[in-house]
Amino acid sequence: MGSQAMLFSLNKFKFHKSLLMLALVVFANFAVAEVYRWKDENGNLSFSDQPPKSASQLAEVIGIKGLLSEDQRFKALENEIGRVELKNVAHGQYQQYIPEGGLKRFKIVVVNHGMFSAAETAAESARNTLRRWQRFAKKNKAIIVAPVFDNANYAVTVRGARNGGYRGLYGRHVGADDFLHEILREYQLANRQFDGRFYLSGHSAGAQFANRYLVRHPQRVIAAAFSAPAWFAQPSSEHQWPYGMGGRKFMVQWPREAQKKKIDIQPNPNGWLLATQRSVAVVVGVLDLKPMRHVQGIGGDTHVGRAKHWVKAMNKYASQFGENSKIKLELVPGVGHNYGKLAGECQVFLANYM
Repeated sequence: MGSQAMLFSLNKFKFHKSLLMLALVVFANFAVAEVYRWKDENGNLSFSDQPPKSASQLAEVIGIKGLLSEDQRFKALENEIGRVELKNVAHGQYQQYIPEGGLKRFKIVVVNHGMFSAAETAAESARNTLRRWQRFAKKNKAIIVAPVFDNANYAVTVRGARNGGYRGLYGRHVGADDFLHEILREYQLANRQFDGRFYLSGHSAGAQFANRYLVRHPQRVIAAAFSAPAWFAQPSSEHQWPYGMGGRKFMVQWPREAQKKKIDIQPNPNGWLLATQRSVAVVVGVLDLKPMRHVQGIGGDTHVGRAKHWVKAMNKYASQFGENSKIKLELVPGVGHNYGKLAGECQVFLANYM
């Protein structure tokens, strides 16, 4: 295929996804980072690797993933240093903050937001969660990433999939864990030396995600500190996922979806053992004693009781295989379900491993 400009036009009614897919095909053989998009005289959307000849046709420069080199991706990150950025991947968005010096160490901390109110969007919740880590980022030269778990795709405050939406690692199109992997892949493409391993945190519902991610993908986690989860994935085959190791199969129909989706999760018990070999802190305020729904075999019916039960159960599970668990419980005096105060304890813990 020659290097001359190529041009395709599509009618207005064509869906944007089709346009993007066509552009990807057209420019697959070009080692360029930019593609021009504009409307012709008839109002049809057009793409080309060169700008239009007519000065009256204003072209927008767009980047298509897969065409950017590693250096170009890294330079893009350099241009984002010092500010919070809302970014996109195929199955969602994420907030990012890179401090001065953060790209030299390339240490990534993933912080996960919890439930949000009707007055707050998921993106705002992720941004507010990230902001609590900006000082930590500057001090430790760490990149902070906060996935945006929205209701439409990950069922945070609404019912989407049984047993917790993103908290159970479920999602409308992809699992919440695979969504996170998409985000991390962006950094791997920008720095081939980044192996995809990261530091993990979260609060409340975000801590439930972090806890369940830890036992499903322990090889990706360097160290974790999460605060006040109400539910844990127990080292017990008697409890079905997401409450334990037991496999789970069911059909679920997300809102506005015509077809039901099959959920088939068969956790690997070895993930729990490997999780005990990661440095993990479960941080809970001693005043976090509001009663919760009782479920047999998961410990007490408060945040404190359940945290104690899970840490003890994980330590016992490790000992059954002749291993010493690295998971510990941190009870914070005078504090309830307060993320602002608990986040500081999580940060102190993680800083020890950076």
